[in-house]
Amino acid sequence: MTTEQNVRNVLHMITGHYDHSTSLQAARAARAPSPGRRLQAAAPASPGAMPDWAIGHGVQALGLGEKETCGIVGTDIVLKIYVDKKLPSAKLDKPVPKTVSVGGMTVYTDVVEVGKVHLHGNTQRIRPALPGFSVSRANDGPNTGTFGLVVNKQGQPSPQYLLSNWHAIAAAGQASKGDVIIQPGTADNGSAETDRIGILSDWVPMDFTPNSTQNLVDAAIAQLDPGAASAAIALLGIPTGVNNQLSRGMYVQKVGRTTSLSVARITDVDLVLNPSYPTPSGPKQATLRDQVLVTFYSAPGDSGSAVLDMNNNVVGLHVGGSDVVGFFCKIQNVLDILGLEVVTQDKTGAPSASQ
Repeated sequence: MTTEQNVRNVLHMITGHYDHSTSLQAARAARAPSPGRRLQAAAPASPGAMPDWAIGHGVQALGLGEKETCGIVGTDIVLKIYVDKKLPSAKLDKPVPKTVSVGGMTVYTDVVEVGKVHLHGNTQRIRPALPGFSVSRANDGPNTGTFGLVVNKQGQPSPQYLLSNWHAIAAAGQASKGDVIIQPGTADNGSAETDRIGILSDWVPMDFTPNSTQNLVDAAIAQLDPGAASAAIALLGIPTGVNNQLSRGMYVQKVGRTTSLSVARITDVDLVLNPSYPTPSGPKQATLRDQVLVTFYSAPGDSGSAVLDMNNNVVGLHVGGSDVVGFFCKIQNVLDILGLEVVTQDKTGAPSASQ
């Protein structure tokens, strides 16, 4: 067994045993319910509690990667603990240990300062609407996210759909199917009367059970009105396809409503974190698994941006970040759960799709 696999096993033991295929099935079952259809039971969270240091004040996420010393990236694979601010151990009630031993395996840790992680524009009205620009629900307060991609349902070339984040266009679960989607979003002075481009169609609900194994994506889709949008991402063009082979050190790019075109480097492909989402009863944390951490490339309003490799293959959907880092969910998880294909030819021709 490789050192990296040892660290990954320890990560999963600490954050909760999770089987990827089981989590996909549970997420598919929990998709936005039609009237009269009951939600399926969520994937069970693992028994036991996370260690005190893993949920201590300031801990933002856990993952794995190469150890960094004074800004120099080494070759040793360690358990990464991402914190909003590094403090001396003497000032912490629950300091992170230098090594962690679980299940007969001992791994080294590395504490990395990333700032406080929060959910994250091209702001003007543009027709046809382009991925990379501002969108929101028409009945949201001042709010906006980013139009990520044009997608199809698997095997169905029409209708076409807009893909973005659940928290960006589905009001973090407080929306209804059929809600009007506008471009630009309400924060950028869009309105239902003049700026409609489609209606909310489906989403993947977030399970707020502590340490849930169900949450792999933050994603929602809206059915586009005919002729309302182009598949060409602003500044990048039409996606080439899909790339599921993600690795640390790989460079990616995205176009978002707030920061437009930016490039980042992947630093962790095993990220587990607990961002806070708005709910009717107040903010709640949800455990997101199988996420990807990148260097800084985004700001609030960029949520929902498509993330692509440097050959224009889609790799993910941007979710959020801090003043130091960003993170995204893997595109294949999105496609599998919602049953989608990425459109790789504009509607001016005969659309084709890459799953």
